[in-house]
Amino acid sequence: MARRSLDAQEYRRLYRDKRWCGPHGVRQQSLVRDLYTCQRCDCLLVTGNHHHPRAAVVNHKRPHKGDEILFFDLENTEAVCKSCHDTLIQKEEARGYVIGSDITGQPLDPDHPWNGSW
Repeated sequence: MARRSLDAQEYRRLYRDKRWCGPHGVRQQSLVRDLYTCQRCDCLLVTGNHHHPRAAVVNHKRPHKGDEILFFDLENTEAVCKSCHDTLIQKEEARGYVIGSDITGQPLDPDHPWNGSW
């Protein structure tokens, strides 16, 4: 298993902050707002079992990298299932753009390499 970067280890503390994980924290607010439904695949999320493929995860749409303003910004969060978070979202973060296209085949993300100038 890969080790987290030293920077990532430092901001892991934010996930234990009551503003995030408390009963009225940003994590809970995000799940309620999104009706415990994955915003990527539309499945109903499971709570209480962190290993279930549909386990509730709250994703930061824009990576926070320790920035507390981004971290605690409710508008920067989305409820997703563990499957989407651990596959699709991780791939998007590694690539730097959202995966997907419209019905004509054009990438959805304006930052996709195909949308660049030639």
